[in-house]
Amino acid sequence: MRQDVMNYKTTSIMKNLIFIIILSLSFNNGFSQDEIFCEKNIDSTINSFKTKWKIPGISVAIAKEGKLIYAKGFGYADTLTKEPVSVNSLFRIASCSKTITAIGIMKLIEEKKLSIDDVVFGSKGILNDSKYLKFSDKRIENITVRNLLQQTVGWDKNDVVGGNEASHFLKTPTPSVNEDIIQYNLQKGLDFAPSSEHRYSNMNYGTLGEIIEKVTGRKYDEYIKSEIFHPIGIHTAQLGRSRLEDKLKNEVHYYDSSPTLVPSVFDSTKLVANSYGGFYFEAMPASGDWVSRPIDLVKIILAIDGINTPPDILNKKSVELMMTKPDSIKSHYAMGCTVVGDKWYHSGALTWGTSALLFKDSNDVCFAITCNTLPTEEGTHEEMFQAMFKYIKELHEVLPKALKNITVYPDINLFDELISG
Repeated sequence: MRQDVMNYKTTSIMKNLIFIIILSLSFNNGFSQDEIFCEKNIDSTINSFKTKWKIPGISVAIAKEGKLIYAKGFGYADTLTKEPVSVNSLFRIASCSKTITAIGIMKLIEEKKLSIDDVVFGSKGILNDSKYLKFSDKRIENITVRNLLQQTVGWDKNDVVGGNEASHFLKTPTPSVNEDIIQYNLQKGLDFAPSSEHRYSNMNYGTLGEIIEKVTGRKYDEYIKSEIFHPIGIHTAQLGRSRLEDKLKNEVHYYDSSPTLVPSVFDSTKLVANSYGGFYFEAMPASGDWVSRPIDLVKIILAIDGINTPPDILNKKSVELMMTKPDSIKSHYAMGCTVVGDKWYHSGALTWGTSALLFKDSNDVCFAITCNTLPTEEGTHEEMFQAMFKYIKELHEVLPKALKNITVYPDINLFDELISG
């Protein structure tokens, strides 16, 4: 096994020889060096990105035609102990969790346990429990599963997930849990009519998680693990925890880019780092709480790429439905992912300590990137967000640019070589 942070078994001599022959034939057939996949070039690209944005640790995985061709960690999982990032390091993946939840919903639709246009709230809705019937805005009864998936519900993007506003309003114990947040938003009413506008909201996917539990009679994470993860070979992904002392085995340390401490959601008299107590991650299991590895995020992409190598977890009809954007309004957000042409992706960001991206590129290439910080700049609230958006934009572009002209890829599959997980 290699001693560097890649932490996977050395590729066999035969596979290396085959790729060397391919490279030789490629040059002889007129391919330039820029068209050949080169591990060192990818290393350099990621290291430059890491240095520019001062990211302590990054993990990257790339697949081509269902085969994992690159997996590597960069920098530190913990800068204090100098623990390096490896391919087995676990990262919070933030809103990339929404893609996972969407797959779970699509599976239930495929199995005819749910319909895309089922009504969610009201006496005839899926969530018709008494706790969810306290609302006066009649438009709420028009919300469908499709609205939740496509983020066209009617709640604004400024939701209250992760804080204690819902508990203060409902006079329930803090921190606010998912049920509190749904009830709070129901009583607050909608900001616009369902299907009339697109507004990205964690609340929408928190509600989808509740639907999964109601329809299956199982905890959200138990259903996802047994019906989605395990069939495609994912066994280490877990829901995350807010407190540092509850960090999972192999999970990286998160570094807030802003040094400002905030009141703890567990005890407002105490000041804490945003990444460790300033935000209650457990309140958003279906919208942003999964902790995973990039190699497993790649497995998720491959499970819904419409190509049966490896076998997809959803059938072709379900995949096509998942990639469907709203008919009535202009939006690139489909169902658990953003679709632009023949590409789709989902990024994730939490407080100032986590950023992640899963990306299905063209030419049957996909990749995932996880980072243990979310870079920004000191300044006003608006200036901080503008800096963050600039970073997220570059995160989306860094590997597509590096892979743009590649036409020859190594004939290897590191899924066969990596420690199973």
